[in-house]
Amino acid sequence: MRYMILITLCCMTILLACSGKDKITVDKIRPIPPILVPHKGDLGDISIVNGAPVMQWNDENNGIDAVPDGDWLRVSWEHLLDSDLDFIKIYRFDEFDPIPVIIDTMQYNQAQDFYLDSKSSLLTNRRYSYFIELVDNAGNTSLSDTVSYSLLSKQILSNPAADSTSGSPNVKFKWRKSGIVSWFRLILFKPQQNTNDEREYLWHTDVQATTTEGDVFEATAPVGLLQDYMGQYVIWRVDAFEWDSELQIFIGSESNERTLYLSSK
Repeated sequence: MRYMILITLCCMTILLACSGKDKITVDKIRPIPPILVPHKGDLGDISIVNGAPVMQWNDENNGIDAVPDGDWLRVSWEHLLDSDLDFIKIYRFDEFDPIPVIIDTMQYNQAQDFYLDSKSSLLTNRRYSYFIELVDNAGNTSLSDTVSYSLLSKQILSNPAADSTSGSPNVKFKWRKSGIVSWFRLILFKPQQNTNDEREYLWHTDVQATTTEGDVFEATAPVGLLQDYMGQYVIWRVDAFEWDSELQIFIGSESNERTLYLSSK
């Protein structure tokens, strides 16, 4: 009997001691799966829904795409909704190396919804595929869907020279064809006025390509357009495109950009 009383008292002591402590809650909720943005169009394209224009694509909102700075790809995703994310793993594979590998890890930044694959030059005419993995502060993870794109060769700009000046609004923009290309797009921009401004898309024109490597092409902007920018700078580049039947999109490249000063004197 005495032993039963002692056992009962011990159990009561343990229960009382435990009742004064809060249970530790462990976060086991996975992040909301991220959504990568596929290639939706090219700078200058206008999205049409039910016969009405609803969106003009640019270098920031058109999904996975080439960039003018190098043979690189910009991979973007829809805004991430979790507030407790720690870092993001970037995976890549392609048709010749089909096993996904982690190519980079980036700290979560609420203001950044993209990754620039720029640590090395990518090969042209190779379909690259990407997905990302979110990791929160508790170590929970979730995977995105996959997006793909293929780069073409950058076109070789010839005239006007980089950082040159023209005293006339009647400017001929010239470039040489590089690689397999179906058509080109000459694009003009207005430069940023300060670091907080986005540069402004001004105008573009499309030019059909021929099959000969090294052919020279040219296009002239409307005189009235450049007349309005005499005494100012404009930026120009040439994008190139080819239809990819497997991806069912136009793949492409963006040339390096050049600045032209339109002298008013």
